Amino acid sequence: MNRRNFMQAIVFMSVLLFSSIVVEIFAFSAPADTTPPSSATKPETAPGSPSTSASPGKAPSSPVLKEETTTDTSQLTLARNILFVRLNKGFYEVREIFMFENRGKKTIVSKGGAPTLRFVLPKSNNIRNPGAQLTAPMQGLDPKNIQRVGREMLSTEPIPPGMKLVGLFYRLADEFGGIFVERPIIYGTQSFAILPEKDRVQMGADGFSLGSPVKFQDGEYESYATVSRSGSVVRFTLKAPDSRGGILYFYAAGGVIFILGAGLAFWIRGRRKQGRTLQAERDELVRAVAALDDRRAQGGISASEHESIRGPRIERLRELSR
Repeated sequence: MNRRNFMQAIVFMSVLLFSSIVVEIFAFSAPADTTPPSSATKPETAPGSPSTSASPGKAPSSPVLKEETTTDTSQLTLARNILFVRLNKGFYEVREIFMFENRGKKTIVSKGGAPTLRFVLPKSNNIRNPGAQLTAPMQGLDPKNIQRVGREMLSTEPIPPGMKLVGLFYRLADEFGGIFVERPIIYGTQSFAILPEKDRVQMGADGFSLGSPVKFQDGEYESYATVSRSGSVVRFTLKAPDSRGGILYFYAAGGVIFILGAGLAFWIRGRRKQGRTLQAERDELVRAVAALDDRRAQGGISASEHESIRGPRIERLRELSR
């Protein structure tokens, strides 16, 4: 086992230990079996019959019992499903724990290669990275028995009677304003819980009940619990505290920039139009003064009349030339 797998195994065992603590918080423990143990009676032997006890010095031989198997999965249930969510460098790191229980007395085995366990990865509304990325091999299952088909993880590993713990570690890419997550449910459970890291991950969802924060060695977590149904989809949002309302601020800032840009464009266009208008007026005044001077030279108007008309036009030309 390399160092990475060894560290993942340690993390898995730590999360499992924490999960047992969380289970007590949500009070979903099964009732204890109060059936008194049956007492085994020793069969009586008739006088003169051979003794059934083993003779000293010779170990009694016990028959080899063959393990009973079945392909019927009706006795397989999901007792609890817990998701731990942490924020790490632009990704939501998720450690998902499944607590299966085979309530039957036979080991469930694959039939013709059909999976004994199925898992499906969630997806988000992140435009560039909507899919979940596995960060470690599945814990509690032999990798040789696991096959990935799209978003599904299929396992053909036998499931003996009793509890079966499985860990699925993956991450979801964050984006500005947070992400919206859809988690398909294959196995329903009365105890579906999401524990986001306190003060670092904010979660929003309908139908969840908020519990008391839970402390663990690597931090403190909020607790949200609900009941999941097979075939349904659990939807929730995840976002960092500093992105609260960020998408609204983004659109508001974009709107302000658009308005300012449009206003600047209209102002520049108006200035250009005004410049063209003043230039046309200047040219018209120059032509008018020249025509007036020609009339005076030809004796068409008197000197006083020429001066009274020419003065205001020259003054206006000076104003336009400033």
